[in-house]
Amino acid sequence: MLSQFEPLYARRAFPCFDEPGWKTPWRLTIDAPADDVVVSNTPQLNAAPAPGRRGWTRHEFAPTKPLPSYLVALAVGPFEVVDGGTAGANKTRLRYIALKGRGAETRWAAEVTPRLLELLEDYFGTPYPFAKLDALAIPQTVSFGAMENVGLITYASSILLATPREETAEFRRRYAAISAHEMAHMWFGDLVTLAWWDDVWLNEAFATWMADKVLARYRPEWASGWSVHYARSRALELDRLASARRIRNPVLEKNDVPNAFDSITYQKGAAVLAMFENWFGPEAFREGVRGYLKRHALGNATAEDFIRALGAASGRGAEAIAVFRGFIEQPGVPLVDVALDCAKEPALALRQQRLRPVGSAAPELRWTTPACVRYGGATQCADIQNGATRLKLDAPACPAWLLANAGGKSYYVPRYESALGARLRSQAAELSADEMVAATIDARVLAESGLLPLADAFAWADSALAHASFVARLEAIELLDELRDPWLTESEAGAKREVIAQRVRPLAAMLGWEEASADSDDLRELRARLLPYAAKTEEDGKLRAQAGTLALAWLANREAVSATMTSAVLDTAARFADAETYAKLEGAALAAADLRERHYLLAALAKTRDEKLRSRAFGLMLRNDVNGRDADDLLYNALADDANRRAGFDFLRANYDALAAKLPQSSLAWLLAPLGELCTREERKLFADFFVERAKGLYGGPRHYQQSLERIDLCIAARNHS
Repeated sequence: MLSQFEPLYARRAFPCFDEPGWKTPWRLTIDAPADDVVVSNTPQLNAAPAPGRRGWTRHEFAPTKPLPSYLVALAVGPFEVVDGGTAGANKTRLRYIALKGRGAETRWAAEVTPRLLELLEDYFGTPYPFAKLDALAIPQTVSFGAMENVGLITYASSILLATPREETAEFRRRYAAISAHEMAHMWFGDLVTLAWWDDVWLNEAFATWMADKVLARYRPEWASGWSVHYARSRALELDRLASARRIRNPVLEKNDVPNAFDSITYQKGAAVLAMFENWFGPEAFREGVRGYLKRHALGNATAEDFIRALGAASGRGAEAIAVFRGFIEQPGVPLVDVALDCAKEPALALRQQRLRPVGSAAPELRWTTPACVRYGGATQCADIQNGATRLKLDAPACPAWLLANAGGKSYYVPRYESALGARLRSQAAELSADEMVAATIDARVLAESGLLPLADAFAWADSALAHASFVARLEAIELLDELRDPWLTESEAGAKREVIAQRVRPLAAMLGWEEASADSDDLRELRARLLPYAAKTEEDGKLRAQAGTLALAWLANREAVSATMTSAVLDTAARFADAETYAKLEGAALAAADLRERHYLLAALAKTRDEKLRSRAFGLMLRNDVNGRDADDLLYNALADDANRRAGFDFLRANYDALAAKLPQSSLAWLLAPLGELCTREERKLFADFFVERAKGLYGGPRHYQQSLERIDLCIAARNHS
């Protein structure tokens, strides 16, 4: 038994004031079978036979510090406890907890966690604020990956546990990032707790931003493009919508709570914090954070309290604080048009407005945007207002090229005048990984929104594929994949084919499916994304056949395919499988006891393109020997696949009641997100007719429905525009 009480579930376990503003000490006493391990937020004080229950033990835990109900946690089961020693100023006791027989799989967590804790203590200027810290693996989670319970952080097992073979570079970086995020919550969220759910961004945006800072100190190479790659596109995709919510968003009814846990809170919030850390100055910003924690320790606080603390530490006036509010208290992202204007002196002609896709009904908004540009060896910053602005450059002559988002992490989207964009692409080797990744993401989002010619977007992909950064090349593949062929005119399709022919196929042929011992971690991760895309777009079927052979070899011997490539190989093999190969993959999926392997196989089966085999794969969702979590895995992956999305939607509509009864609670609302990729008027009508009423009954459903419908409308408008 394991608990997950955030946001509104503690009331299901015990009577309580189940709101974050109510903080009180808790003392847990738990009776459990004597052979089970029992853990909670605090150290155990006593264990003795449970009165009147033979073979049971009563576990008494120390009182907690004041906590809201959503941070109370307990776990009971056949666990193996791995002692992690101590770390930090107070020599905090660390432990790693997994199901029996899997304790050795916590190896990486035990190596990295102590140092991450020390780095967090260093930034906050105070020791870890609680008595102990356990990390516990949950076999399966639904709709969350980890949870910052005081003293007992819970993780999906795929995040915390890995065999030596599965301990890939991606696994190591992912655990470190998530662990740093969850541990940052011990100060920001647990020691100081939001007063109400409208300030959930104070928890999540700050922890996301803090994790990026910690990882940059722990492994500088992990700061090269990765955080921008994961975060920027997710935030911009939502924030370009008229239905986008603001970071600090009112929570007035039940459905507002799950909606607060999205990319606006996590990724946009973190990007805005990074931008204003630079604006206020890193030292002043840190002093503001420390002052906020000291003032509100063991209590509750609001965004107002946080903003006041930043203002006090930075010495900035009310006007400066208003600039910060402009990004957290209204939705949307600034679009800054950029052109060189050197007729009289070196200068930039800028125009700022809200990024509104073609067909958008979003109202105009106003920002004062802290922007930094880079040209030659100089970086110049200015505060940009809405409308037209002329920025004089501190340069002796008109620069040969100019980057309008120096560092690549500020939260606005530059749109370059055509000649300036071409000049910048010609100097792409001068851009850092963060800058190249951000520019490529911006090009994709603008092109998807009908605000940038698709030929220009493909030119950005070409430059990114030639860049030294492996992460930039990954982002180029995302751009090519997301700008789908049915949208393209013949000339646009030709431009895309040229990039694939000149960049993608030669690189894929050079790398191949199999890793070499000398490969860097970045190269391994690039291969895992590049090869499946190359196989989807190839003309001779060679890569597809190789993937099929490797998949069958993997079924016979897991060592035949590296862990980094397993999902890539299985996806490609299943996508183009014949009946015999499909049957073997299906049999392996149904028999798989390892949850990671089962997920890989089910996700692969959901992508099969043969119509008869696809119907067979979809039919698995309704079988009695396929549980609801696995059915959800199949359905989500089918809906997220461009080739199978419509067929998956048809299956969902035809079997909705049976699926709704089987799938995990709240998962149906999340399934609306990939349906936002539908892009025809017929599909729009089917989506609206089917979900307009049903979405109202789903937890978080109304907003998911609204945003997915808007994304469909924008896709249709952009296609017509092009």
